[in-house]
Amino acid sequence: MLGEFMQIPQTSQAAQVTVTETASRTLPLSPGQVAQAVVVSAGKAGENVDIQLAGKIVTIQAGVDLQRGQTIELQRSDSGDKAALKLISVAAVPPIPTDLRPGQTLLAEVVKLLPQQSILLALQQTGKLSVPLELDISRLSSSFKPGQQLLVQILSNSPLSVALQTPNQTSSETMVSQQRRLMPMVLAQPPQLQNVINALPELKNMVPVQNAVSQLWQNIRELQTVQQPANLQQAIQQSGVFLERQLLQPNPSLTGDFKANLLKLAAALEGQIRQTANGQINAQNLPPEIRTALINLLNQPAALQQLPSHITNALLAGGQTPAQLLTTLLAGQGSVGGTVTTNQPMSSANTPVQQIAQNAQFQAGVTELARLQVLLREVETALARVQMNQLNMVREADSPTQQQVWLMDLPLRDKQQLQWMQLQFQQGGKQNQQDEEQWQVTLNLETQNLGKLRASIGLQSSVVSVALTAEDPIAVALLEENIDLLREKLAALDLQVQQLSCHCAPVKWLTPLTQTANSDALLDISV
Repeated sequence: MLGEFMQIPQTSQAAQVTVTETASRTLPLSPGQVAQAVVVSAGKAGENVDIQLAGKIVTIQAGVDLQRGQTIELQRSDSGDKAALKLISVAAVPPIPTDLRPGQTLLAEVVKLLPQQSILLALQQTGKLSVPLELDISRLSSSFKPGQQLLVQILSNSPLSVALQTPNQTSSETMVSQQRRLMPMVLAQPPQLQNVINALPELKNMVPVQNAVSQLWQNIRELQTVQQPANLQQAIQQSGVFLERQLLQPNPSLTGDFKANLLKLAAALEGQIRQTANGQINAQNLPPEIRTALINLLNQPAALQQLPSHITNALLAGGQTPAQLLTTLLAGQGSVGGTVTTNQPMSSANTPVQQIAQNAQFQAGVTELARLQVLLREVETALARVQMNQLNMVREADSPTQQQVWLMDLPLRDKQQLQWMQLQFQQGGKQNQQDEEQWQVTLNLETQNLGKLRASIGLQSSVVSVALTAEDPIAVALLEENIDLLREKLAALDLQVQQLSCHCAPVKWLTPLTQTANSDALLDISV
């Protein structure tokens, strides 16, 4: 106990406790249950007071004055369909815990942001109720929010002095956080990099970008070559999902790695965007701080992708990308007479021909920036897809109760077109200790002539089963005509064919997004 309890007469005004409508919906007590709570914000009789009850913050109105740190005893006593609490007893205000010792570290939760740059913490102690603790954070540069978990290290207790730090996330929490960050960039289909490849002849004046695109394209394998097992294995190794493992090796050779080349291309595009924004767009009629802020925003392409979707959609519906809108502002479209202001100030002697030339120069800069932004968006989407695949594989391996799954997207060259092959390997369990491991392999391929294809392959020991799926009925008929050839190829590998089938159905591209039972990306909103 934190102090002596004072019994409250049940017939007095003090016994009446009103629960706010919002709190009553999630009241953490069953009817008739008695529990202790800690007052976390003081208030006079009849005023709103926050209490911590069964791990939740509940706002109530009591008929007595309550002070921060007091422990109260409540009983749920509903009246009809309306939740209600009865105040049974109130303890005296406890002093600061005397059992805190220097060097001790306790878990605490931020309950409330207080005026005068202070925060209210709920200090957790083993086997005891949480203790409210008000701290002055005026000398700290960190920001805090209600519900945030902190570690409180006791430096001294006379006077009380503490140090705050954020608890280290578990590997699972880190993975979920990174997945949530990448989720807006990941599409259900493989990333479309064809625009990046097609832009190669138009990048003559952008040597770093041109070199990065050339290196990316030249290191993507031809579609026909992956029919050989050794080439397919090398394509898997260079798909990007094993980049970080290769970095740990001495003197790694990364020129052929897909993710490494994407990172180089993204850096080259960002550098070209900065050069274009600073060199061709510089409004003279804007205040310097506004002009600088807008240019800095253009220099951070990723920031433009973080705009709310409804704003981006509205801009696109009007024919403008966020980059085009900013460049329009920087161009000084609001100046007198609609004259466009570029990085060279126009004198009053400028002829209409000169003004037209300057307008054309600006429009060329806007077009170039917009094109670079589109290319960078495609590259960032491809990177996000690779990283999401990597995180999913690490997360699966970190959980021994789940089956191991490897998912990777292999870019392939088909003449001047970029094609994708998707491979998923899944290791199954054993029914008996003496059984061989079961493997399930899914291969997705999108071709120009046959459309989308899927092969689902099951393998245990030397027994194999294959199910082929195609979206085009003509492709299904062609596969059925040649299915005996597949049977012969498998038999030549000393495999016993258990089942071969082919059917027509939609082929969905496998997604790296996973469904989790507990996700704080979902909100339960009551109206």
